[in-house]
Amino acid sequence: MFTFINRFTVQGDAAEFEKRVGEITAHMSRQPGFRSHRLLRSAKDPQVYVEIAEWDDAESHGRALRTETFQQAVSEVKKLASADPAPFVPVTAAG
Repeated sequence: MFTFINRFTVQGDAAEFEKRVGEITAHMSRQPGFRSHRLLRSAKDPQVYVEIAEWDDAESHGRALRTETFQQAVSEVKKLASADPAPFVPVTAAG
């Protein structure tokens, strides 16, 4: 499994940001290898969001990132927020 985490700081309209991320999620959920997605908003700072996406593998995620639909949609999100994306690997798990 491949886990991708993205931290956003929203400078634009939060509702528009959430809508745009929802559109990206809808597209990504139709791509081969997609497993799950969560978007979390900080209770401490409402301008900060964390996105957690799980994929079968890094290759599936990479192919989805290269789609034209994703590229167009992410360009709109970049107008609203800065991002700090990175892949993560499991260290420990419980439950």
